[in-house]
Amino acid sequence: MGATTKGLFVLLLLLAVNALHISRVSGLELKNGAYEELVVTVSDSVPVTNCKAILTNLEATLTSASQYLFSALDGRAFLRSATVVLPASWPDSCVSKPVVSGSGEISDISIQPTGPARGRLYTQQSSGCGQKGDQIYLGYESLERRDDTLARSLIKEFAMYRYGVFEEQGYFDDPIYPMCYHDDVSQSVKVTGCSDLPISDNGICFGSTSDFNVTKMVDDKARSSIMFGAEAPSVSMFCDEGNHDRYAPTKHNSICERKSTFEVIIKHPDFATSTFGSSHQNSQIQNTTPRITFKKQNTTRFVIVVENTKDMLIRESWKFLRISIRKLVLYDLPEDANVEVGMVATNETGSVKLLNIVSMKGPGIDNRDQLSSAVPYAPGDSSQSPCLHCALKEAIEMLNERTKASGPANNVVIVIAPGMNRNANIETLMKEARKSKVKMATINYPEITRVQSLDILAEGTGGEAYTVAEKKVNVDTSVLTTYFQLSNVLHNIVQKYCTTSNLPMEIHRREIRNDGRNSITGSFMLDANMGEPARFMLYTHDVDTPLIKSLTLTSPSQEVFTRRSDILVSVKIISLTTNISEPGTWTYTIEPFVGNPQPHFLQVMATPKTKSAQVVRGRFWIKRSSPNAPLTLYTEVKRGDYPVMGAKIEVLVTKTEINGTVIYKETLELLDTGSGDPDITKGDGVYSRYYSAAASGPGTYTFEVTASDNGNTAYSWTDAASKNSDTQCCGSRIRTSNVEPINPFQRVLPARTVEITSDDIDNELPVGRIGDLKVDVKPEDMKALLTWTSPDMGGHNVARYEVKYARSVQEIVDKYDTNTTPWEGRNIPFILATGSETTFTIDMSQDRDLLDKPLFFAIRAYAQISSDSKPGPVSNWIRVLVPSPPPPPTVAPTYTTNDSSWPFLVNQAGSDNLGPSVAKTMNLGLEIILPVIIGILFLIVLLTLYCYFCVIKRRTNGGHKSSKANQIKTDKLNSTITIVPSSPLNMPQNTQQDTYQADYPAHHTVGVPVSNYGYEDEPKKRYSLVHQQEQQLIEELKQQQMQHDQMNSPNNNYGALSVISNNTLQRNGQTLSPYNSWSASQLLHEHERRHSPMDGNMMQDEQLQHHDAMSQLDHMSISGQNPEHMQVMGQVPEHYVQGQFPPPVPPLPAFNANGYPVNYNIYGVHQPIQSPNQQGAHQIYQSMQRNETLVPFNPSLQGSMSSVNSGEKKRRNVTMV
Repeated sequence: MGATTKGLFVLLLLLAVNALHISRVSGLELKNGAYEELVVTVSDSVPVTNCKAILTNLEATLTSASQYLFSALDGRAFLRSATVVLPASWPDSCVSKPVVSGSGEISDISIQPTGPARGRLYTQQSSGCGQKGDQIYLGYESLERRDDTLARSLIKEFAMYRYGVFEEQGYFDDPIYPMCYHDDVSQSVKVTGCSDLPISDNGICFGSTSDFNVTKMVDDKARSSIMFGAEAPSVSMFCDEGNHDRYAPTKHNSICERKSTFEVIIKHPDFATSTFGSSHQNSQIQNTTPRITFKKQNTTRFVIVVENTKDMLIRESWKFLRISIRKLVLYDLPEDANVEVGMVATNETGSVKLLNIVSMKGPGIDNRDQLSSAVPYAPGDSSQSPCLHCALKEAIEMLNERTKASGPANNVVIVIAPGMNRNANIETLMKEARKSKVKMATINYPEITRVQSLDILAEGTGGEAYTVAEKKVNVDTSVLTTYFQLSNVLHNIVQKYCTTSNLPMEIHRREIRNDGRNSITGSFMLDANMGEPARFMLYTHDVDTPLIKSLTLTSPSQEVFTRRSDILVSVKIISLTTNISEPGTWTYTIEPFVGNPQPHFLQVMATPKTKSAQVVRGRFWIKRSSPNAPLTLYTEVKRGDYPVMGAKIEVLVTKTEINGTVIYKETLELLDTGSGDPDITKGDGVYSRYYSAAASGPGTYTFEVTASDNGNTAYSWTDAASKNSDTQCCGSRIRTSNVEPINPFQRVLPARTVEITSDDIDNELPVGRIGDLKVDVKPEDMKALLTWTSPDMGGHNVARYEVKYARSVQEIVDKYDTNTTPWEGRNIPFILATGSETTFTIDMSQDRDLLDKPLFFAIRAYAQISSDSKPGPVSNWIRVLVPSPPPPPTVAPTYTTNDSSWPFLVNQAGSDNLGPSVAKTMNLGLEIILPVIIGILFLIVLLTLYCYFCVIKRRTNGGHKSSKANQIKTDKLNSTITIVPSSPLNMPQNTQQDTYQADYPAHHTVGVPVSNYGYEDEPKKRYSLVHQQEQQLIEELKQQQMQHDQMNSPNNNYGALSVISNNTLQRNGQTLSPYNSWSASQLLHEHERRHSPMDGNMMQDEQLQHHDAMSQLDHMSISGQNPEHMQVMGQVPEHYVQGQFPPPVPPLPAFNANGYPVNYNIYGVHQPIQSPNQQGAHQIYQSMQRNETLVPFNPSLQGSMSSVNSGEKKRRNVTMV
């Protein structure tokens, strides 16, 4: 190809790309001041029950809408004709007019069930200002009854769909487009909107109501604006430059650079022609009633045009073309599909009709076989350019003749060629095709060897454009990928235009390459709304030697399928004999041979059970918002009629050479952020992203989209959601809480190919506007938190930000570069990936002069970090008002007046009423002062009475206790002595006279409740347990000393008797046994006296020492001490160390960590007497380790029971015995 040819090729591609890939080419066209062929499609999901009322009200709505549009545009346009496409399942009796066959009309308005969040009318807009919308959705419930306001609302949505304007109203809980805003010019809160007269807030700005009723808000005499209050009876015009509010935070102002709606409409291409004059002059005499036609899509006709030259043969490219057409005709077209197909070939001399249009309906294979066999085995030998326009003319004539004979149909010409040369006849043919309602679907194959691609044919007729580049393994063999892509493109074309029946759709795809694995496993999900006919297919290059060991498919119920089928071997497919109808997760295992140079492709196809089944579908397209704007990639994902949110949309971008070699590859993720550039609304199921080839350079780029459930995170609306037809939609996002997760899915959409030139890159306009800037004020910290979505800088991340503020909204909007101040804080915004939420803190603690003042902030993003880089557009503005922190609390102020001595003086008026004087000084009324004074007096009276009764009660209790104490003392003095016989071994040898007091209490009563104490008569009075225990132990020691002195008294004639107080033998009138009244030492003494093996060997003085030591040991155990402790401290009595002693009392719980030796019987007999030098090595004392700090023994604390309850003490002593 010469330099001149290449230059012409680039120029023509530039012209083609500038009108790139219009997603939906509608038949709607403005002719002579009237719109023709507005298409309204009734969805299959609309019930047929009330079809007559729906269609009757639809006609009335369209008629009223036409007149309203004519008035709103000042006579510039009205609706002349409309087509209503009915579902195939609806009977013709639903309308009174005849129903004819459709011609593949593309819908402008879709009638379907009302969504849970879109209201009765909703326009899906994925492109920017002035760009055509995607679709108008009208809930059929609104057509079941007559509604005069529906036509007005429909024109509002039509303006958004046709002219690319946006709403001029606010939305509840929308931080970007709020319902109300503060106007600093008028110092008031205003409703977000546009009108030529003031708008009443009707209470919505202050939360008194949530009823957004524009009829009540708009003035009765207001005439604008349709984009705010179309339902109001007086409103009939769009806002223009005279009444447009440029600074209101509306969606239209944000996206359309603050132009008025009428300014955007009047600049639309529909009104740029000279036809406006005549129509406008006759505006008063126009008949605006539209002509409405009812149709059904019955038949689809295809004519395949194939170039038959040597340029079509590159290795196996022609072979793959023949097999792909054979697969399409024999296996992809269902038997019940009402499809007709013909074929034309073109060469250097003209065109050849290979097969006239024949029907593919029915089980017969004659017509199918004729068509699949009509393709020559080899292409022509000529290398000259074919007469492509001759073949196209032939195909259009074939379709027209068939239409005349069999009626209208959806006519499509499929063109397969390696591009085309520029020809003046091409433009004429495209006009003819549009007139005949013929669409062209083009496939650039096997490579683009001509000056111009075929895409311009598709764009000019509303068709689809594809490119399939041949790839090679070696000089003789093509990669199987070429055939797989070509067969899928043909299937997608048929699936798009064949709307008369359900066609199988792909639900899973996987490329299997030679990576050394002997076994490959995977899975796919079959939705409950899909089933048979379904196929599990493995594409292989060589069906005779497929290099596959085995195929295994397992159903969700664990049924295994391994039987192979060769029914599709002629189209290079190995399949399994299965019944793929069970919903759930299917798993498969493939065992390939290692070393295969060709890949395998696994593909699973399934069929929706009904045309309106809730299955996930995707659509991908590419647009330019303006000639110099970067490419914008769009993908729409829906489940039935509802959008899919949270999906993962990945775009594989590859740059290829003319021979198909990939020289550049990257992956982008499309986003649904609703930031406004490029994504308009969040939650609408449309994902978008800019793409710029500045980094990779000019060339041919292919975009292939894969949509998935993003790891089970995708979700959609639920049918059980409440459907409110009055919902205002949609603001910055579509809001609904009634959603449900979606089953795992994968959809690989047809690839698109675009040629990007160096001029496209050099002249690209800067993008990356931040459209969702919002603020959250933190008054306690004197800060404001700004939040926005990281912008899309033409497919790249942002490099830096510029934050500025101004004192008025006019300065921040109109004079951003001159009258604004950069925010030069100590921090800068972080740079995050595109689509990430970015935050930035405005700290005014260091700039207190900015507090309490309204400031207006905006942000601008830069694609490069250099200072001379081009900035992006300025963001939406926000109002920031950070209040000063409240002052710290201070002492109550002192009030001084002329009556400062008012408690003592009479006021100057001579009045003796002090209340008004206080009220005057303190700014308080008598209704506050008098209740306070009365309350204080009442409190004083209560306190006085309380103190009086407390004194009386205390005196009474004191006298009662004194009498009780005297009674107890008298009882003790009159107590008797009981004589108990004793052993002779316990007779005392030494006597001495000791004195004692008669009022000592009996020691064996320690811990035993006594019922005759005076304090028991007062149940509400409590005594300290510690004090009580100490007193009991002291009395016990005194009693023991008394017993000892009795035994050693010279007058004692009862040497063999034990003395016990009579107080313990009788308690509450009952006599107690010794076991209930004796102390632990007495019981142990008695036990040793009776059972000790040393009774006959002990000396009397040793026995007496033993008695004293045992008694002392008992008291030491009670007081929390032990013999070992006292020995260590050097405070053990001498007779205790040298004399015979019984086994020690078991230690308290604090000493039980290690316990006694294993062989030691704690309740056993006495140990042998040890010499003084052996005492330190006593076995028992060595085994009893302490875990507490040793302190000196204090005799004054011997009787303390601060750590032992008296009840526990008694139980422990009894247990030891």
